[in-house]
Formats: sequence, C-alpha cells, structure tokens
Amino acid sequence: MQRRKFLQTAGGIAAVGFFEKNSQGAAEPNPQSGYAPGRIANEYSAFLPGEKEALVRAPKVTRLDGGAAWVQGANQALHPGQVTGGWLLLAVVGINGTDTAIFEKNVTYQGAIVYITERDGVILRIPKRLGYLSRIRPRPINTKRIQFVRETPYRPGPDRLAEYILHSNEDPSYENVAALGAEYIGWTLVGNEQGGPAVSLFLEADGKSRQLNPMSGCKAAWAPDHVDAVFDPSHHYPDAYPELYRYVSGFSKRTLLGGYLPVANTGVWNAEAKCGYEVVVALPPGEEAKPVARVRAMLPDWMHAKDEDIVQLGKERYRDQYAGTSREGFLAELAGIANQWQHFFEDRMKVEIPDPWLLDAARAGIMLARCSYRGLRPTYQIGEGAYTKIPERSHALFPVAHYEFTWAHQLWNLTKEADPYVQYYLDHYILPDGNFLYNTQDQVEAPLNAGVFLWNSARTYDYTHDYEALRKRLPVLERMIGFVLDRYEYSKRTFPASDRRHGLIWGSPEADLGDPENDYPNSHPFYYQNAAWTWRGLKEHSRCLRLAGGEHHSGDLQVAAEKYAGIAKEMRGLVERSMKATIAAGNAAMREAQITPFTPHDTDRDPKHLTSYENHRFMMDWFTSDWGVEALDLGHLKHRTIAGEQILGLNTDGDWPRTSNFMAHGTLAVRIRQDDYRPFLLTLYALCCYAADSGNRYSPEDAFLPGSYPGEGNKYGWSAVVNSVLQPTLGLRWLLCYEESDQDACHLQKAAPKHWFAAGERIRVEHCPTRFGEVSWTTEAASNGEWRVHIEPAANFSGQLVVHVHPPDGKPLASATAGTVQRDRVMIAASSLQAGRALDVTIRT
Repeated sequence: MQRRKFLQTAGGIAAVGFFEKNSQGAAEPNPQSGYAPGRIANEYSAFLPGEKEALVRAPKVTRLDGGAAWVQGANQALHPGQVTGGWLLLAVVGINGTDTAIFEKNVTYQGAIVYITERDGVILRIPKRLGYLSRIRPRPINTKRIQFVRETPYRPGPDRLAEYILHSNEDPSYENVAALGAEYIGWTLVGNEQGGPAVSLFLEADGKSRQLNPMSGCKAAWAPDHVDAVFDPSHHYPDAYPELYRYVSGFSKRTLLGGYLPVANTGVWNAEAKCGYEVVVALPPGEEAKPVARVRAMLPDWMHAKDEDIVQLGKERYRDQYAGTSREGFLAELAGIANQWQHFFEDRMKVEIPDPWLLDAARAGIMLARCSYRGLRPTYQIGEGAYTKIPERSHALFPVAHYEFTWAHQLWNLTKEADPYVQYYLDHYILPDGNFLYNTQDQVEAPLNAGVFLWNSARTYDYTHDYEALRKRLPVLERMIGFVLDRYEYSKRTFPASDRRHGLIWGSPEADLGDPENDYPNSHPFYYQNAAWTWRGLKEHSRCLRLAGGEHHSGDLQVAAEKYAGIAKEMRGLVERSMKATIAAGNAAMREAQITPFTPHDTDRDPKHLTSYENHRFMMDWFTSDWGVEALDLGHLKHRTIAGEQILGLNTDGDWPRTSNFMAHGTLAVRIRQDDYRPFLLTLYALCCYAADSGNRYSPEDAFLPGSYPGEGNKYGWSAVVNSVLQPTLGLRWLLCYEESDQDACHLQKAAPKHWFAAGERIRVEHCPTRFGEVSWTTEAASNGEWRVHIEPAANFSGQLVVHVHPPDGKPLASATAGTVQRDRVMIAASSLQAGRALDVTIRT
C-alpha cells in the first residue's frame, strides 16, 4: 500500500474556512491589523494565582515508620489516604532500600506527584498536566469574528488564518493559535524502549486500550463475550452506576504523565452527571511487560462507599483502584520510569523556557520514537498500527524517518544515544551498491537521502569528535556516495553542457513514486532537490573529513576531503547553471510570479498549479538542503501562496483540507532562516495545536484540519509516525539555537516570541551542542526593557554568537555591554569567546 494512496470518495471532507460575518451573515476578510487576537488559556500548563507555588511547597517529612509519615507542622502520624496542606499521602514505599513517602496534589489544571525521604527531602517530582476533573472540556474557541472550520467543498485560497495571527499585535502562541478551532483528538501511547510496538498500548479518549487480550486458538471477532481490552477503566469504577462515567465526545484530557513520559494520564468528565475518572497507565521495562494502572473514580456525595475507600483531594471525592500490581508496586514502577526519562533528557541538555508545554512536546517526540523502535530496528509507525509490519515492509525502513530520528537526537545533545541506531541502520539496510534497502524493495526512495545521511554523519563528528565511530561508518558511507555519484556522472556523460539535465542526479523524488521495476534515468524528471541534497551532503562530509583528518593526522581523510570538496564545488556550479537556464526558459507567468522550478523541464505551468507532492515533499526537501539562495527559497514559498495551498502556515494537500506533516521540518527549516521569525512560530504552534493531539502528542502523517481524529481518512494517513511527532523537537531546538549552514554564526533565541522576554521571564539552556562547540546561556528579563544574558561557551568556541531579543513593546534594542547591537539582536564576535570564559551581557532598549 502506498503511503499516501487515499480513497477520493471519503465522505464528510470539508474545507477550512476563515471568515468574518457581516450583518447579512456573509463572509468577508478582515482588513485590520494591530488588534488583539482571540485567546484561550493553555490548560496543559496554566496555573491560577498561587497554584504553581503551592505545587512547589511539598510536605517536609520528619519521620517514616510503619507505613506512616510524620510531617513538619502536623501533630500526629499521617497514613495513606490522609491529606496535609492539600497533599494526599498515597503510600510509604521502600525504594532502593529507603522508605519513601509519596504525595500527590492537584490544582485547577495541573498536579504533581512527589517522592520524599526523611534524609533527602524531595528526591523525585513528576508533574501532571491533569488537575481537577471538573475542569475538563473540549477546547474552547474564543475568537469573536472568525472561525476555523471545515467547509464543503474545499477551495484552496489565501491563508487568512495566518494573516489573522501575523497581522495582530501578538506573536504566535498556543493561546492565540489554539483559540481558532477544534483540537485533534488522538490516541495515547503507553510503551517502553524494550518491547516496542509488540507490547505497547494505544488508549482511546476514554482511557480504554485498543489492544485486546490475546486468546489461544481463537480470534477476537469470534469471541466477543470472552475477549476484552488489555486495559478497560470501566472495570475499576463503581459498576452499579456506569452512566455516571460515560464518555461524551471531547470531554477528555489526554496527557502524558510528566508531560513527556511514556505513561498515559487521561481524565474523563461527564458534565451532565458531574462525575468522572482519571487513569494512569504505565508499562514497566521489559520485552514481555504487562501494563499496570491506577483508576481514580469520582464519587458523588450521595454515593455510599466505605469510609476507608474514600479520599477527599481538593474539591473532589474519589476512590483509587490499581490494576496489574499493588498500590506500592505501581508507585515504585512509576518512580523508575520517571527517573530514567528525566535523567535521559536533563543530564544531556537542560532547558527551561516560559512555555513548558512546548518543551514537553519536544521531549515527547524523542520518547515516542524511541518507544516505537524494536530494539535498534527502525520504524516509521509510532506504537502499533498500519505501518507496523514484520518483516520490515511498508515504511519501517523509510530513510526519512531514520534520518529525522538521528537529527532530532543530535540537536538535543543525544548524539551518543543515537549512534548505535545509526550504525545498525548502516550495517543492515544499505545495499551492496550503496542504495537503501527500502520496503524490502517494493519501492525505492529518493537518492537525496544519501546527502542527508552524510550531513548527519558530519554533525555527529562535530558534536562528539568520536574518531573511531566515524571510521566505523565510513565504508558504508563510501558505498552510498558511490551510488549517487554514479548517477551524477551519468548525467554529465549523457547530456551536453547545454542541456539543463547535465550535472543533476536521476532517481525517484519520493517513495510512493519509486518502483524498483522502473528505476531508470528516464523514469522521472531530474529533480533539483536530489542534486541540492547530494551537494550539501558532500560539502558537509568533506568538511568533516578535513576536520577529523587534521585532528588525528590522517592523510587519507585529508585526501578524501579534498576530493569531495572538488566534486561538491563542480556540482554546485552545474546545478546553478541549470537553475538559471530553467528560470530563463520559464513562461511569462512563471517569470512574473518569480516561482522556483522543481525540474529542468518545469518551464510551462500556471503558477496557480501546485501538486500535492510538490508542496509537501519536493519543496520540503529543497528547503532542508539549505541551498543558500534566499530568492529560490522565497520562490517556492510564493508558489504555495499563489496556489493557495497553505493553512496557518502549513502546507495543504491539493484539494483536501489536510496537512502532510511528515516533512513539515522543511517549512520550519526555511522559516527559521528568515529575518521575520513569526511565520516560523506560527508553523510550529500550528503543528502542535492542529496536526497533533495537544496533550499526548499523537501526530498522524496526514491531519485533516481542524478537529481530526484517528480513523478519519485512510489508515496510513491517520497513523502517527516518527517524522510527525519529531517536528516540535527540531522546531524548538532551532527556535533556541540555530546554526547557519554556510556561515560561522550561531543564533540564540532567534524565534523566541516577545512574551518570553517580558519582565520576570527566563530562558535557560545548558550544554547545547553546536559545530562550534557547546554553549550554555541564561537570559533573564530584569524588566520589559532590560535583559541580562549569561553565556558560557566551550573553551574553543569558534563561531560568532548572535543573541536575539524581542522586546514585548516592539522597541528596537539600543545598547549592550558587549558586542554590536542591531535592531533585535546583539552580535558577539568569535574572538570574544575563544578564551572559554563566561560572558555577561546587559541589553537595553
């Protein structure tokens, strides 16, 4: 099954509408600017006054004995089920030989579970993005004059939604982007890194698992009375009154415990019965692990229950039950999972930003991908689903998924953690001729992926300087280079220099278009992105070999570096000549519109015509290769605008209100290079608010906009995939730290929104890897017009630092105690950083 082969007869598909209503109810555009857009609270991170501080003030335990806890300020022992200062004592458990008191507290939208010992105090804190059940509701739409809805039929047109946000007086954020329309309601993954899809669960919006208990000798379809879900919360709330807990569409809050752990924390609220329940489902480590769970069911005041079963926590009265283990066993498992993942991220690169919801999304992407790999074996599917096929058919071997998996780890200082996966892929899935073993050769993918793998390899060395690892992967990389250069030499040999195909790379531009039975030079046009990425890969690979050869006095690497640098230079010249000639040969409409061609034969088209693959794949591959000519980037963006195939900055899929977000890092990559950072922010938040579930980060390959759900459309389109969940991971890192490809410049906070620089806010990043060396920094807003930046570069940091500050009032920067000031940034020369000493800079408007 091709990844994007959809039935065109699917019903109920409607267009996205952006409109205002005039007095007659007709639609008309909004001509104003400088207004305040509609906003809603981010209920995944919001606190009411005093609540954040209340969750920080955990009880101080003075004694633990006999399953009870003595708390400072209390006159008697506290037993499980009792409350002090709003904190519920869940249990006293022996963890690693030490008695540990475990408390929980909920506030309006948030909560926390803390583990406390007598000697060390709080040893583990697990945030919850779920608070009072009674506050659960569908996402509100809070825009007075506009709506984001699907209409029938879909008519591509101007991106009015983007205009509404970008013309307002606010930078894009969850609060104003999410306020426009309905949320995506996705499934919640419960998994671990050992068992992968085989043991993972997907929970529905009501907390029930899609997976059924296996039965020996029969199939579920033939045994409906015997086979049940692996986990079903209805087994654990009062069965005498099931109607109290009935799920009503939209009234669930689907989150990951801790914001990014592979632990489901789902709440359901029945507004009519004013009752609900909360589930926490986890999967212990192991290849044959079984899920464990807690179900907290609310009890109405009139419902009778044994006093010892009832707990009053905040405004709610409830009963806890545990599945698969005891209360103590569950809490111990939870501690192990949370401790592992917190250390995994914070030991490598600690990040603190004013939007913890966005940070959760970035970390969750890596977690979801790692819990979907089968050991070191790659995947495209998150959890179990349409793409999970063994042996590796469909898209498990999709090179795009694996390169983005690697890239995301690298940007978050997890390169060493990704290296075993990289080497395994190279050893097992690169064919003897250097091509990719893709879909066990039912399809072939674009040759440009060789260039991406080369750049990933170079980045690995930049960030780790691991010479032995580089040497180990070089033989496979040489085969891959040979494969694409054979195709390069073919075009030089076959076509004269006057032919625009001369110097390009033949091959499929996309897997769904690539047939191994029809993989010949004339099977496809010679797409420019294949050549651009081959050039980029060779350029970065030669730079890497030159660096490694110099550091380790390796003459063979130096020779190879010069060889590939020469080929890259020649290739660049030939591609530039072809592009120039193709643009000149374009029809008058193309030249007037200044759109960028996709192939040497792309000379006679209506600029309003843009196919889905051109929009969501070919254009994206061009953007990620970073050819370095802004006019060509803008030409593609103009084409999308002219064709009207954009919603909230996201590409749309032809005549469907759908965004194919598996390549959305292309839009992010081109937008972060622009001076105006707001379109980048808009794309990033739109991906998180509409192409993914905002709480559990389930992100399908193709999301209908807005208000989609798993099951809408083709099963491949609504499958959550590695690339899609990793878009926030790449995006947030580029927002915080972006390295220019062809200049020795590193941008800090390039796309941070204005409200992150408001008085009292702080941005903090520790051990951020760059090819110039690691850098740590903290930006604190002393006021709305003064910022104090503390920078700690590596001892031999070799690049220029560009520190961006976007004042809340929009005023230009006026002074800085170091560096050169421009309107919204301070340029700090590399010579000021090479000593490796900390640098403090005060910036003012």
